[in-house]
Amino acid sequence: MPGRSVADAALPAAPVVPGAPLALFAGRSAEMSSLARHLSAERLVTVSGPGGCGKTRLAIELLRTKPAGPGELPLLGFVELAAIGVGTPLAAAVLAGCGVRDEPARAPLERLIDQWRGQPGLLVVDNCEHVRGDVALVVHQLLRRCPSLRVLATSRVPLGLTGEVVLNLTGLDVSREAVGLFLDRARRVQPELADDELALDAVMEICRITDGLPLAIELAAAHARSLSLDEIRDGVAGWLDPQSPDPATLPQHRSLAACMGWSIALISGDARRALAALSVLGGRFTLDAALAVVGADDGTGRRLIEILVDHSLVQFDARDGRYLQLDFIRAYAARELAADPDVEQVRARLLHWASEMARSVRDPLTRADPLALTQVVRDEAGLQSALQDAVRFGHGLELADGIVADLAFSWSLRGRCAQGRDWAQRVMAAGRSPSCRLSWAGAFLTVYGGEVETGVLLAAQAAEQAAAAGDIATQARALILVGMAQEFADPAGAALVLTTAVGLAEMAGDGWGVVEALQVLGYAHLLRADHRGALDCADRALNTLERLGHDQLRAWDAVIRAEAAVLAGRLAEAAGHGHVGLHLARSVEEPVSAAAALQALVRALAQLGRAAEAVRLVEDARPFFAAHPGLGTSAGVELAGAFAACWDQTPPTPVQLGRVLGPVIAGGIPAVAGQAGLLLAYAELAAGQREPAVAAARAAAEHATTLDNAELGGAANLMLAAADRTSSDAADRVHGVLSDAAALGLHLLVPDALDLAAGLAVDAGRAVAAARLQAASSRLREELGTVCSPLARQFRTADERRVAALLSSDVLAVAHEEGRRLDLHQAVSYASRSRGRRVRPSTGWESLTPTELDVVTLAARGLTNPAIGEQLLIGTGTVRTHLRGVFGKLGVASRSELAALAARRALS
Repeated sequence: MPGRSVADAALPAAPVVPGAPLALFAGRSAEMSSLARHLSAERLVTVSGPGGCGKTRLAIELLRTKPAGPGELPLLGFVELAAIGVGTPLAAAVLAGCGVRDEPARAPLERLIDQWRGQPGLLVVDNCEHVRGDVALVVHQLLRRCPSLRVLATSRVPLGLTGEVVLNLTGLDVSREAVGLFLDRARRVQPELADDELALDAVMEICRITDGLPLAIELAAAHARSLSLDEIRDGVAGWLDPQSPDPATLPQHRSLAACMGWSIALISGDARRALAALSVLGGRFTLDAALAVVGADDGTGRRLIEILVDHSLVQFDARDGRYLQLDFIRAYAARELAADPDVEQVRARLLHWASEMARSVRDPLTRADPLALTQVVRDEAGLQSALQDAVRFGHGLELADGIVADLAFSWSLRGRCAQGRDWAQRVMAAGRSPSCRLSWAGAFLTVYGGEVETGVLLAAQAAEQAAAAGDIATQARALILVGMAQEFADPAGAALVLTTAVGLAEMAGDGWGVVEALQVLGYAHLLRADHRGALDCADRALNTLERLGHDQLRAWDAVIRAEAAVLAGRLAEAAGHGHVGLHLARSVEEPVSAAAALQALVRALAQLGRAAEAVRLVEDARPFFAAHPGLGTSAGVELAGAFAACWDQTPPTPVQLGRVLGPVIAGGIPAVAGQAGLLLAYAELAAGQREPAVAAARAAAEHATTLDNAELGGAANLMLAAADRTSSDAADRVHGVLSDAAALGLHLLVPDALDLAAGLAVDAGRAVAAARLQAASSRLREELGTVCSPLARQFRTADERRVAALLSSDVLAVAHEEGRRLDLHQAVSYASRSRGRRVRPSTGWESLTPTELDVVTLAARGLTNPAIGEQLLIGTGTVRTHLRGVFGKLGVASRSELAALAARRALS
């Protein structure tokens, strides 16, 4: 969606203080000052007191009056725990509540600690009492390991930690604050409220009966619309009669329970049932969720909810348009619901609403639709309430299974894979055999949560389960996960799996599966340096991708095209695609595609001679990746930074580079370790450390062999040849790279290989050939728009000086002119011809020299001897000599026989 990102729609850019009713915050000035003072001096402050005393409201008002936090501390997060079920991983809930994304393969608590270790700030955890033990454990670890962190908690009971300062709240001062609160709330619903002495006496008595508890006062004041003050006073007092039931049963809540019981008694039976039904929704809920669980038709349901809001039994947050039952009221309503014979119907309505809601966003989520993600976030508390009910009571597990599967993409897109995986595991453990789709969702979230080996095993099992069930769409999606994990070590094997996945997804008509499978297959081609195969996959996926309109997949399309263009030497094109991919990936806050785009873009810029720009690009991107960790992104960013640094004018030392790339190499993933090892080899060679350079290059070559990656292998072989030009295999390495690079279209390898061939030629005393090769290399770099690589910088200048010293200026100029006339393929052919003597058989095709082979090829095309000489930079007489030698070696007597023999060989 143009102009709008997934993050804009679904996740807050910064911690947000929850909204509250747009009404005066009455009283508590002394408590406000005390709380601010404690937070300025202490690291853990807990606001404690009975339900309804205003703990949460006090914390909210403190933050609102000091938006940056007490003592100018930035607010790190306001975590509402009222809707968190017992058994929910607490650290993950805090992570989500603070808007911090998961880091793959890292525990949520460790992620929080890493995020806040050196950062001053305030964390607020609200309504802790029902998960007090878990909160205490998490808060203790955070405070111990994050020395600049401070925590404000609200709870009916203290956390019980050493160093905790407890601010106990009771009722408001009756004579001043309580009366002020009652009058403010009452006059909002009844502007004509009397203000004479009798009225004030009645108000004072109401406040005394309610013990000054703010929630009780608000409940009582809400009835001023239709009752006199005397009637309100008598009604609340009547519920305090010892003969009256006390639903709350807790002595400290007696006045609040009385006020609540009396308030509920004044509303209709339908409204009471609606209040009870709403208790199944934890946290903030939307009108759609409320109407669903209430079960009335739309008009009646809205009126019932309005009645509950009017009586302060449900709160409405006008800022975000959602509703909330305060914890004490929700607990009271839940007891009412438990006694209702229709309780199972209410829970069933909740689960059916959640199922329909998840199903409605399933297809939009495959397009990463921001509106669908927004809907999931707004209804998240209701969705989790439904899942908690299903797991707790063991009913509707089939629907819960579908909900988790339908929402899998929402968790991954928002960086909440750990949370989604936890729900998948909890539903599976509830006693029902999972569907194919839930098995896939669990595997998907496990892989993207960083547990790749476990996730791949689960994906393989899901693929088998789906195949047995005939669910080819799910089978394809599971195979995509298997192939994606496999390709970084065995891209050829992964390609077979992914090709099957493409076919299955096409048969199933699964657009997302088709694009994802083709893109992952395209990446398998890239990991083998097959840029043509990668582009073919991207092109095959393009029409379906355009129909999906999926910005994350569009980012991957740009990445594949950028990587392919880099391999082919189309650097300006690669930079353009890289910029597009990076912009799209960052706009949807998707780190994995962003890291891949960054790597392609950096390689293109550095080889275009813009290494300093590439270095700045990496540094500017680091904050994004720190806030958005993803699977393999850390290694990707470090690789990009190292590549840019090596191509810069002041490359890092081996020690500096080893410190950065050591962990990347130690990760053991061939596709990553090979690239990192090659960069380290460059740095070692530049520092004169030949043996470490050779060791690093050999390791890179081994990784290239594992991957069947000719580009990585070619670069490693050039590195090994440069490290020891006197070795017996240096020439074979260089000319092997030239041959492979020309055949596979890996054009960026050719200039370095030509420079090395020139160096070998001058070493052998063939200065003219060296000059021609150097000129051909320079021309090719100009055509590609690239600059000398870190490898070529180490020997090219010195070789040029040696050639210039051996040749006169006239001869050198002619050789340079002849070399610049060679295109890429001619230059590669000439390098082979100028290589020097090699041991060959005396007859047959294998006996022919490179020059003789070129003469045969041109003669078979019908070129004359002068034309052949002009093409090959040799004289006409030399062409005749070569032809006589060829006739003898091949046993032919004429050009026509030679042409026929060459044609038969080409067809064999």
